[in-house]
Amino acid sequence: MSDFSLTASHARGKHEEDAVFTILKYAQEAIAKYGSDQVVNATIGTIYDDNERFAALTTVDEVYRQIPAAEIMDYAPISGLPGFLEAAINVTFRNQRPEGYINAIATPGGCGAIRHVFYNYTEQGQAVLIPDWAWVAYSSIARENLLRVESYQLFDRDYRFNLSSLQEKVQALLQIQDNLVIVLNTPAHNPTGYTVSVPEWSAIISFLQDMARDQNKRIVILVDIAYLDYAGDQEEVRRFMPLFGQLPQNILGTFAFSMSKSFSAYGMRSGALIGVSRSREIADEFFKVNSFSNRGTWSNGTRGAQRLLMEIAADPKLMAAVDAERNIYRQLVEKRGEIFVREAEAVGLDICPYRAGFFISVPTIEPEAVVARLQQERVFAVPLEMGVRFAICSVPTSKVPGLAAKCKKAMG
Repeated sequence: MSDFSLTASHARGKHEEDAVFTILKYAQEAIAKYGSDQVVNATIGTIYDDNERFAALTTVDEVYRQIPAAEIMDYAPISGLPGFLEAAINVTFRNQRPEGYINAIATPGGCGAIRHVFYNYTEQGQAVLIPDWAWVAYSSIARENLLRVESYQLFDRDYRFNLSSLQEKVQALLQIQDNLVIVLNTPAHNPTGYTVSVPEWSAIISFLQDMARDQNKRIVILVDIAYLDYAGDQEEVRRFMPLFGQLPQNILGTFAFSMSKSFSAYGMRSGALIGVSRSREIADEFFKVNSFSNRGTWSNGTRGAQRLLMEIAADPKLMAAVDAERNIYRQLVEKRGEIFVREAEAVGLDICPYRAGFFISVPTIEPEAVVARLQQERVFAVPLEMGVRFAICSVPTSKVPGLAAKCKKAMG
């Protein structure tokens, strides 16, 4: 095979098979061959009802269909519709808004927000810090923007949050770089379903405040809140957010807001990057720098999705209706998770600590082999670096019983 390449050196060799969509294709082929009743498809991170149909929120659908064509098809401002940005901030924090200066920038889903934080707050060639159990796209986004990733251990040996590992990694990286982005995907972490508690958050913030006493260090906390509204009570899951009003000037709090899960609008690709700072200057810089990045990457966002959120957030009755519909699906996913967790304990299957959300993960040193054995039982799950992920959100409740036992058997 020729070594000749037309790509620039920094792009040469880029390629990655997406495990989720690869296994999803296998599941769909099995469904076509054997029928859906004979297959468990635990691959895709979208909610399906107990009839295995996509779970759309009726109110969201109805509001969107009433938006005038011009408000769907015209350009949005580079930074996003002002009403959308205000709505994104309000929907993110609800009654737990931190003190300080808060700005937002429209992005194509939470992914766009993550991209901006990685690129704009990390020197090229340096590292962003992510958990070892993590959404695989973090690494892809970092690589695409000429960055590295370093990982801290999310759990200790007793499957508790591993604060000491986070501390060690932060200290090590701050010895060799002045800018550091730290990713926490919580609540309802992908892929484990773990939620960082308020006391754990307090310990994290206190530690980072100590690190920030060196004014040459610039720390950015990136909280990926994609699954926030499926993590429990709407106010309770936000109790940690006011802690971000206590940050010194050289720590910036950022939140990757997404409409994908909260509004069942995955394909509309709408979200926002929200920044919280005690400094007006830093908040203004945040807005200017990330607005420029919008123009330099995807230019405008999706106006129709932005207008959709504006309409819902501006009407308390609509917002209440969306919350009520979402709560039905949240409870449905909770029920599925409870069954899996209970049966895992009964059969002696070790799982990562699941608190809420779309996914449950099973640690194993041979994820590919376990996934292959599960496929022989017509069960389709996703292999990760350190385990196997079950998208419990998409498995009908009737198919959850026995799933933990099958996984235990597949592990040998």
